[in-house]
Amino acid sequence: MAFTIRIYEKNGYIYQLLKKRLSCFYPDAYIVNPFFDEQDYEDRFSDFTRVIYDPEDISKEETSANLSSPIRLTDDGGIIDCARLISLLRPTDDIPTITQKTTGTVIAVIPFVCSDARDSFIRGLSSGLPDTGLNVRLDFTSKLRSSWHARSGCNMTSLLEACRSRRFEPEDIFKYCNMDESGFLTPGSTADYDDINDLGTSRSVTLMHHAACLAHSDKRSVNVLAVLEGFRTKDLPELLAESDKVFILLPARNAVEDLGSKDLVAMLTKVLGRERIEVYYAEEKNTLEDFGTAPGQGRLVV
Repeated sequence: MAFTIRIYEKNGYIYQLLKKRLSCFYPDAYIVNPFFDEQDYEDRFSDFTRVIYDPEDISKEETSANLSSPIRLTDDGGIIDCARLISLLRPTDDIPTITQKTTGTVIAVIPFVCSDARDSFIRGLSSGLPDTGLNVRLDFTSKLRSSWHARSGCNMTSLLEACRSRRFEPEDIFKYCNMDESGFLTPGSTADYDDINDLGTSRSVTLMHHAACLAHSDKRSVNVLAVLEGFRTKDLPELLAESDKVFILLPARNAVEDLGSKDLVAMLTKVLGRERIEVYYAEEKNTLEDFGTAPGQGRLVV
């Protein structure tokens, strides 16, 4: 049964990120924005409509007199919490629930630490991954910063070049992977040092989308861990839109670090929701046994 999610949001960038995130959980829904899209065409194919509105753009009363219980986009703190929206969008008992079965997890790591500290963190993180069949690691980094170099002809560059094809399927990612010493299936490094930048951010966004489809598919159990380095701050929300958890690794807690990092964390929290963001400092001697059981503790020695 198809239904419509109508989002009243004048910021087109935020709307596109919301659309991408919500479509992972409601793949059969028509997601439209009355500020940008033609209205009513989707109603011919929908059984019902749910409304999300930004109070800065439109009042609750203006959304529609015929639709009950419009959902406010932001919470009281002005944060867009996607987990809250997803729970509120779930239909009532008399309407069939339309959700996508999720078997794996997409985890993103944004490190501002040395590669040894980064990989120490990931080794600790891997022990707390959900107990699924396969773990895939994708390094969206310079070749210099990659943790493992695959054999010739099987590398991150080849995967990024292949994923642009319309015939590329999410499970094709496995064709470019080998097992590393930590038990991850990975394509390893890029062929040249700057391929991630040279191929463009849009290619990385495409691969992240395929990776999310792979992890969120019910065909097999797969976790995906993506390491993202060197991207512009404004590109991160789109790259991370389909991630289930985002870890930000910082070297130390001090005034200089906090000045820039607080802005980054605040921006990602507003767009992705606080439940998906965790911050860790290399200098603080705590451990992370299971990222899924201790949300908000966020301190790890690496």
